[in-house]
Amino acid sequence: MEKLTEFQKDAIAEILNIGMGVAAASLSEMVQEPVYLSVPAVELLSQQKAASKIKDIASENLSAVIESFDGAFSGDAMLIFPESQSLVLVRALLKDEDMALEVLSEMEQEALIEVGNVILNACLGSLANIFNRSLNYQLPTYAQGSFKELLSQQTRLERESEGILLLNMHFLMKETNIDGYFIILMDVASLNELSKELENYFGTST
Repeated sequence: MEKLTEFQKDAIAEILNIGMGVAAASLSEMVQEPVYLSVPAVELLSQQKAASKIKDIASENLSAVIESFDGAFSGDAMLIFPESQSLVLVRALLKDEDMALEVLSEMEQEALIEVGNVILNACLGSLANIFNRSLNYQLPTYAQGSFKELLSQQTRLERESEGILLLNMHFLMKETNIDGYFIILMDVASLNELSKELENYFGTST
């Protein structure tokens, strides 16, 4: 598996921080409360190690909105959070604390896809603007399960042994006690394309 240079890690984290900041601002506007972000984490891992890492920091059972993209570089953007918090987030989005649980459950998938579409597009759009390149987005999909199941069933990563670039940032809404992660996954080929974009953007060689 290839390795990331310190320059690549720092550069990707800086770019990710900008994109995720735009996404967090969109989420904050939707739920009408501050959204706090962690420092971005940038790692090149095997799929098995990536699944293990997310399980350790998030949970085994996740709800996720996943959006594939391609263009200057390609990958999968994900908005994930513990499955137990999904209805809490839907209630915060709908701004109706008294809505019955069965009604919330019926609206869960549709509401989360809608918010995921706004958040993920805000992040990816920011990245495209930074590099002044076009990115094409697929329609977002909703999925539940462990992170390993999400990797194998919902993303375009084909070979389990292949290294993936894992970009993730934790977000927290203190008032409603909801937390989750913004994640971008890329395979090694896409990492090489991203490295070229970084070289052009920063005017240096990685």
